[in-house]
Amino acid sequence: MTTLDRKAITPLMATFLLISFAVAVGVVIMNLGRAQVDENAQCAVDIGMGLASIGGVEQLCYDQTSKTLKFTVENGVNIKITGLIVNIIDEQKAESFEFNTPIIKAGNYLGSVKYNALGSLKQVKISPKVLLHEKEEICTEQALVTENIHPC
Repeated sequence: MTTLDRKAITPLMATFLLISFAVAVGVVIMNLGRAQVDENAQCAVDIGMGLASIGGVEQLCYDQTSKTLKFTVENGVNIKITGLIVNIIDEQKAESFEFNTPIIKAGNYLGSVKYNALGSLKQVKISPKVLLHEKEEICTEQALVTENIHPC
């Protein structure tokens, strides 16, 4: 039997098999990594929410006579907001309020909260609620936080 009679894979076929195997392993590792990132992300989409600004003044103020916090929120273009959580902190207490009014993409929301402040307001935090994978999530890492609350 001579060496020419033996059956074997050619070097070209071996190279093709090795590259295919490397690509398959890479795809599996990338999918595992993506699943881990999605699990750790509380709110994986950039909402782009912000306070409306008119004439350089953010539209968030407290009316002392009517005891009302007024604000205007602008939604970004990426995702519909299903609601808001508003947290208000003053010198002696903190309260949370929930709004379930949806805000469309690139839409605005005029909100007001009856709040009897004991002293001056220290901080207002507005957190968006969005629907991700058929589950409502509160995106606290993308909340609007302001400590500059001017009178209306």
